[in-house]
Amino acid sequence: KVWAQDLFAVELQLAGWDTSQDSVSRLETQDRRVPDLELFVLAAVLDAKLEEFFPKDTRSKVKALWPQYRIRLSRGQLPPKR
Repeated sequence: KVWAQDLFAVELQLAGWDTSQDSVSRLETQDRRVPDLELFVLAAVLDAKLEEFFPKDTRSKVKALWPQYRIRLSRGQLPPKR
């Protein structure tokens, strides 16, 4: 199904997410993150599994990068942008 941003925002609102067309636009352009609770609503509205939102090799990438991130996170530092 294909929705315009404003109609997609309405579908998300009907599913319980207080959002707007601007917020949907910022998601599309990757100008904002998707918190975990919003990810559940997106999956429900799109009739998708959560796994479909992530690359297939995510687990191995996270495992490889974890030591580097763990040190930074323990010091309160943010990981570098990629």
